[in-house]
Amino acid sequence: MVTLGYLADSRQFLPELARWHHEEWGWLHPGDTVEARAVRLEGECGRGAIPTVLVAMEGQKLLGSSMLVAQDMESRPQWSPWLASVFVAPDRRGEGIGTALVRRAMEEAARMKVGRLYLYTPSAERFYTRLGWSLIERTPYHGAEVAVMQFEFPG
Repeated sequence: MVTLGYLADSRQFLPELARWHHEEWGWLHPGDTVEARAVRLEGECGRGAIPTVLVAMEGQKLLGSSMLVAQDMESRPQWSPWLASVFVAPDRRGEGIGTALVRRAMEEAARMKVGRLYLYTPSAERFYTRLGWSLIERTPYHGAEVAVMQFEFPG
């Protein structure tokens, strides 16, 4: 059974998650290391606050992550907070884990009374559109064309 929780409560996943994130998005931060990413992740292990790291797991197996962070795109400092680092293990994609991780992060943001949440994605615009996100702009970012999106919470 897949469960969702805070990385703060499952720190044993930190090294593996840092490696996954580095392999997936290392190109955004040239010169970064898995070790440096692990240190940053550890510092972002909040509960009910920003930053926070959520994980999907099945028993003692890590399946994926999502994060809420204050800033994720240095070229857009006026926008905050951000949904970031949505990742699902390649062998478990297509099972709804990514959707669950995004929805859980959105629920966390709503509990914190966030009015608007942002994200950027080089390749998953359709996925987020299906979850109610809307496109703000397409822009070059670190050598890739990305879609910058927002979700406005009701109320």
